[in-house]
Amino acid sequence: MKLQKTIQLLFVYLFVLLGSATAQSDSSVTQRQINLAGLQVLSGPAADQYHGISVGIKAYFSYLNDQGGIHGRSIEYTTLDTRMEDQTVEQLIKNRVFQHPTLAMVGSVGEPVLGSYPDWVPATGIPDLFGVGRPQEKKAGRIYFSPSLEAEALALGRFCAENLVGKRILVWFREDQQATSLLEYFDAGSAGLVQIEPMPSRVPLFSLEKELDQLVALVPDAIVVLGDILETQAFIWQHQEWNVPIYAGSGIANGELLRQFDPEVLNRVAFLSYLPMLQQNDHPGITLHRKLLNEYAPGQEMTHWTLVGHAIAETTTELLHRSGIRLTPFQLATTLEQVGEWHGLLAPPMEFPLAVSAVTSFRMTQFFQNEVQYVSDWISANPAN
Repeated sequence: MKLQKTIQLLFVYLFVLLGSATAQSDSSVTQRQINLAGLQVLSGPAADQYHGISVGIKAYFSYLNDQGGIHGRSIEYTTLDTRMEDQTVEQLIKNRVFQHPTLAMVGSVGEPVLGSYPDWVPATGIPDLFGVGRPQEKKAGRIYFSPSLEAEALALGRFCAENLVGKRILVWFREDQQATSLLEYFDAGSAGLVQIEPMPSRVPLFSLEKELDQLVALVPDAIVVLGDILETQAFIWQHQEWNVPIYAGSGIANGELLRQFDPEVLNRVAFLSYLPMLQQNDHPGITLHRKLLNEYAPGQEMTHWTLVGHAIAETTTELLHRSGIRLTPFQLATTLEQVGEWHGLLAPPMEFPLAVSAVTSFRMTQFFQNEVQYVSDWISANPAN
């Protein structure tokens, strides 16, 4: 049923793009320029956290343009400030996106932004690529960059099947419909090779210590936390004195965020990551990223979010190269469906065709004695396969 629904969405998408391809290609791509845009958070309460994404995207595209661009064309990337407000998003779409030729939206930020126009492609004919926000469901013409929680649950299960066979694994998750679905993906990944003790949590996030006695009584060898950043942070923070290894998703794979935990706690926490960590100074992707910020965004501190922006721009560049000289929204959609593999200097390995998210590959990562260590090879976990 999932495959059938995906195919139906694809046909709707291609039909819409066929109708708009000529108009878009005549103006959004000229002999010298490719016009892209992104709904970004440049002001308001969330700007301090997310503005680095647009900085990373622009720095990489500036670097690319100085290298000759895409098939001799430079990239013009326009940032549209949403302030993370739905009303502002609708105004920007009407006043800017509908009025100015745009080949694709790239790197738009936040669930409120991405959710304010659920039928984006049928309404605009413009692909919405590599958005930053947890994927909710498959939408025609929309590809996220952020990985889905389902992909992470599948990857955690596969890691446990490879590394924790014979161990008693406590799987902790919030008791709701989505979390129950995540447990199913974890089960699929582990393939019945590990002993699982599901532990649905019913207490408020700020009162998790009330469950501690119950968890300790189960005597687990390791704990897997299913959920996003808030759940993972709360669990680790309120169980710091319990000396049991914890495995979690990519929500905490942020060098700045991890500084809040005591080093002794981090020594027993491992998490999925898909980008290098800020502390990996010898990583070639980090080396290039630091160089780009120094040259094209002087004074900008390197952060997790500037890395995300860089990786999105790098992935977009690969997609544009693959699409050839005759760039249209329809050609982009066709390229997304072609079979292939790619691994960027900063971006993780990707398997085409891309489905809900570009990111479906992870490595289990650990901060041990303040150094980044990978405790697994790349784990492929595409829920669509």
